[in-house]
Amino acid sequence: MTTSESAAPRRPGSLTEWLRGRSDAQLAELIRRRPDLGLPAPPDLATLASRMSVRTSVQRCVDGLDAFTLRVLEALALTATDAGTTTLDDATRLLGTGVAADAVQTAFGQLVALGLVWGEPDAAHLVAPIRDSLGVHPAGLGRPAAVLFAQVPDVLLAPVLRRLGLPPASQPRAGEAVTEVLEDPDRLAALLAEADDDETEVLSRLASGPPIGIVRDTHVRGDDTDLPAPLRLVLRGLLVPLDQRTVELPREVAVALRPSPLGEVSAQPPEVPVVEREPAELDRTGTTAVLEFLRLVDSLADTWTFHPPAQLRSGGLGVRDLRRTAKDLGVDEATVALIVEVAAAAGLLNATHSVEPVYLPTPEFDTWRRHDPAQRWTDLALAWLAMTRQPSLVSQRGERERLITALSPDAERGTIPALRRQVLQTLAELPPGAAPTDREAVLARLAWQAPRRASGQRPLAEAVLVEADVLGVTAAGGLTGYSRTLLSGSRTVAEQVLAGALPEPVDHFLVQPDLTVVVPGPPTPDLAAELTLAADLESSGGASVYRITEASVRRALDAGRSGTDIAAFMAQRSRTPVPQSLTYLIDDLARRHGALRSGAASSYLRSDDEALLARVLSDRGTSSLQLRRIAPTVLVSTAPVARVLDVLRETGYAPAAEAPDGEVISLGVEAARAPSRPPARVVRSRATDSGGQLGELIQRVRSGDALTELSRRVQPIAQQVPGVTSAATMGLLRDAIRAGQRILLGVAETDGTASRHELLPISMAGGFVRGHEPGASRLSAYPLHRITAVSAIVDPDADPDPDADPDPDAGPELEPGDA
Repeated sequence: MTTSESAAPRRPGSLTEWLRGRSDAQLAELIRRRPDLGLPAPPDLATLASRMSVRTSVQRCVDGLDAFTLRVLEALALTATDAGTTTLDDATRLLGTGVAADAVQTAFGQLVALGLVWGEPDAAHLVAPIRDSLGVHPAGLGRPAAVLFAQVPDVLLAPVLRRLGLPPASQPRAGEAVTEVLEDPDRLAALLAEADDDETEVLSRLASGPPIGIVRDTHVRGDDTDLPAPLRLVLRGLLVPLDQRTVELPREVAVALRPSPLGEVSAQPPEVPVVEREPAELDRTGTTAVLEFLRLVDSLADTWTFHPPAQLRSGGLGVRDLRRTAKDLGVDEATVALIVEVAAAAGLLNATHSVEPVYLPTPEFDTWRRHDPAQRWTDLALAWLAMTRQPSLVSQRGERERLITALSPDAERGTIPALRRQVLQTLAELPPGAAPTDREAVLARLAWQAPRRASGQRPLAEAVLVEADVLGVTAAGGLTGYSRTLLSGSRTVAEQVLAGALPEPVDHFLVQPDLTVVVPGPPTPDLAAELTLAADLESSGGASVYRITEASVRRALDAGRSGTDIAAFMAQRSRTPVPQSLTYLIDDLARRHGALRSGAASSYLRSDDEALLARVLSDRGTSSLQLRRIAPTVLVSTAPVARVLDVLRETGYAPAAEAPDGEVISLGVEAARAPSRPPARVVRSRATDSGGQLGELIQRVRSGDALTELSRRVQPIAQQVPGVTSAATMGLLRDAIRAGQRILLGVAETDGTASRHELLPISMAGGFVRGHEPGASRLSAYPLHRITAVSAIVDPDADPDPDADPDPDAGPELEPGDA
């Protein structure tokens, strides 16, 4: 052996050895990318290597690869031996000449960083489950001809041998003979040149993948001219019959037909055509949706406060309540589902704990409502990003064809937060202010980033883009500046950017002669609250339009406002003269309002107009109140006052509540509220924690691995049942303390697991042995009753004095391997 050969580093022979040669940063990156490997913390590198070969973990990792990296992995798998070894050069040749070598090298580095491949480019090893994770037909290629023809019976191969001019043979020689033809490039090219148009179409379709085809019958009967195209191909060995109705295209044929052996795939994601705008302009466009979404959340809470919907027995919101809420808010049901789910995720809505639970705003909603618009929107946007619910599933059919309702458990999707981040990150890669001209291009890029998940995630990705537009996270399809900042983790800065883009709130409006009220900007909270009582919203946006009607003025009167209060509000806040028609409307309704007054007797109804009371008493609509006359101007009822007022208003009267002193009062009470929602449980894995925590995890794994290797070389001196400390063990511990001897302790932990610790003992008292562990700054202590094994560690480089007389009272010598 030459000197250079002897100095060459030995290559690792196993995945565990390869992991030992990785740096701490590389191991930390592995666990960061594959969090399941670090949960729970592996005790040593052998356990980590075992987890890296778990099929579900590998499958999850492969499904997350982009199109090009996946194609490189498929090339490695196709060129690997049965032992799972290959070289990057072989894979590069299979990828074709049109693929850049540096792009392949980069993709290979990604696969190594993910732990799907280990070793060096000239001696790469695939982890065991890779082939199963890629499927039977990687890159859409069928199995090799040798594998396929070895499964074909002799009776089906006989006509193929005759057609190819081969001598009759039985298996396995018959399959080998046909395989030799397909493996010969010249003979295969000649067979393909014989194909007519119909046969070429069949071959092209199967060559593009998947390579499996369905035919009526694979048994060849008659000559070439009497057979359909697939059977003619079977007769010439270009298709292989698997059973009576299934055929498969051999890998050699597909590679010969494809322009590139593994198909065309770009190393770069597809381009997304965009429209360039000023970032500030895009932000201003997005604020329209922001203000509208905040208004809808306010309206939803107000609507549910007075008409709370019931919770279904199975959980969730009923279909009728969803439709009613959509009608009240003036939006479609999909938008209502989004508003409800986001508000609930933000803790603004919850179900009561009563016998018949209903949905109501929570006390947090009242606090949230007093915040400025930028802070309120940020609360909702963060809740949307983190919630594990998908509103687009509402009103669809789920398992067992059961209808998915809003706020029900069926709308849970644990993977949707990651998909939202992925979709928004794709938009964040575009220049600031840029908006895609075609949403299909965005979906195409998402499909390139995870092609194995594309088909299942496409409907959800489309829904995420729509939801982002409704929330104001995006504007015209492009990511706004405040959303970019929020995604980067800077909430305070995002609120500042959004506040700068939002128009200034206004505290005035313009009353038109047709009794419409125009608010030239977002109203202040107090203006919006009063105006919502006295007018109905007709349109919203940069400027809101309200309409004053008889019903809206009566609503304000019912809420306790007097005619004078309403007229003063209009006069003070309007920048235009109040129309005389509005003044007449307010005065007329205020004069009629309260002509009927109800009080608690249980309740009474009085009026100076005896004819009016007689009409109420004879009205069928009021029969449920069980009214009776006790005086010419007084009626009484057993129903509560609120019930009397509601029924009279529904039947067209305009009663008012009365105090004991005869003054008109409002019976409004504090709005009903549901209990606060518990804070969402945030699960953090070590892979997403800080670098310091990952570094600590890696150090623990390396220490555990060192102890594992050490325990293999050192034989235990004593082993016992936990909780029973033998005298021999106590003597060995005392001897180790006197001699300053390092030991290896086996300890039974409180949770029932066993652990090993290297210790330099310094004292033993109070039921504990104390000492120093390598790499630890503090003194370690272990209960004696939990020690299960003690092993002595002797420095192999130590040179004991052979002439020294052993001390008969010192106990047995602590040598490696002694029992």
